[in-house]
Amino acid sequence: MSQINHDSEKTSGEMLYGLEEKVPAGKCSIYGIQYLVYFLAGSAIMPTIIGVYLGLDQAEIAQMLQRTFLLSGGISILQALFGHRFPIIDGPAGLWMGLLIILAGAAAAFGKDLSTLRTDMELGMICAGVMVIIVGLTGFMQKILKIFNPIVNGTFLILMVLQMSATVIKGATGISSGYSTIQPEFVVIFLVTTAIIVIINLKTRGFIQSIATLIGVVCGWILAYALGVSPEFISDGGGLLAVPQPFAWGTPTVDPSVIITCLIGEFALFSNFATSINGMSELLKRPNTPGIVRKSTVWFGITAALCGIFPVPGFVPFASAPSTTKLTRVAARSPFILGGVFMMILGLVAPVCTFFAAIPPAVGYSAMMIVFALMLEQGIKEFRKVEFTNREGFIVGISFMIGAGIMFLDTAAFMDLPQMLRYIVSNGLIMGLIITVILEHVILRKKQEERKG
Repeated sequence: MSQINHDSEKTSGEMLYGLEEKVPAGKCSIYGIQYLVYFLAGSAIMPTIIGVYLGLDQAEIAQMLQRTFLLSGGISILQALFGHRFPIIDGPAGLWMGLLIILAGAAAAFGKDLSTLRTDMELGMICAGVMVIIVGLTGFMQKILKIFNPIVNGTFLILMVLQMSATVIKGATGISSGYSTIQPEFVVIFLVTTAIIVIINLKTRGFIQSIATLIGVVCGWILAYALGVSPEFISDGGGLLAVPQPFAWGTPTVDPSVIITCLIGEFALFSNFATSINGMSELLKRPNTPGIVRKSTVWFGITAALCGIFPVPGFVPFASAPSTTKLTRVAARSPFILGGVFMMILGLVAPVCTFFAAIPPAVGYSAMMIVFALMLEQGIKEFRKVEFTNREGFIVGISFMIGAGIMFLDTAAFMDLPQMLRYIVSNGLIMGLIITVILEHVILRKKQEERKG
């Protein structure tokens, strides 16, 4: 009887189940399925978009989805048990989606085979993971976070959105799908999918709002099928169950510029990583001790390395986790872990991943635009933390002018540079970030008393 009255005894501001509380088996299963929906909403779309740019066919994209599902469920469970110990989903980062698409575009322009870029990425992610593990073990996390302060983060996030805007519009109009002119069907699907996601986000509350993207994708997919532009399902003939293989893209290869890009990308995620953990810590009133920060950082590095060994887009703990937990009022680990187990099981079922690999391009680009629209919002919020003077204006203005200006240059302009520098110097996002860091922390560095003031 006491368990039956458990929910009614909680006030509206309290968790129905705290972090350490046990949840009855029946409710645990329901909450676990709910978590599975959150897992899928965050992990099922990005790999399908990235896979096209990396030159993967539908069967290979399905295999990447398998690896994504397995790693997302497995890493989230390991962090909940041995890392930060919070119910926070780890999944593909929007920032990594942007970086991979940019790298793929640069590789094609410079004549590098995409299959080689993919094996370069494997080693790059492994190196990034090793560096993060070292940061975690040595306790340098706080020093790294000081580099990525609001003015650096804001500039980086907004430049990312600018860099990706052309990609989204090309996808929305069908240009990225091989057409030379705007395709009305693609535009209609893109606009309808976007409208559904935005309306649900703005007009609903609770669980429905939290899966707005998933609902929009389903509706857009149905419309694409009705208009005859939905890709056919292609099975690889591997049967019902399939176990993902390590180094699925081939033996790792070395490209210093790709490694540097991966290092920068992973370090840029530190602020997102810290935000998600700190937000959950504040919500559940469980302070993060230095030991917890160290362990969770090490697991963050292990995750990056695994994203190279079992090649998938780079992962990050979702910053939306505190909002999701506040919404469900269930912070207990057992339903979260069960949801992770369900996600891993889906990663072993080949037809499920084949199904998601056939998401229509216009639908995927709509979901992609939502991700980067929210990224722009995050960048603007970062700038609101800064008191702008002429100094800050120069830092942001110069960084934007150089970074965005490089985006408009033809890649042929960089052909005379050493191969190691081409990918970095031709990348307006990375160059804008480097300029911001140099101006903020070296050339226009504030004096100690100014920072305290």
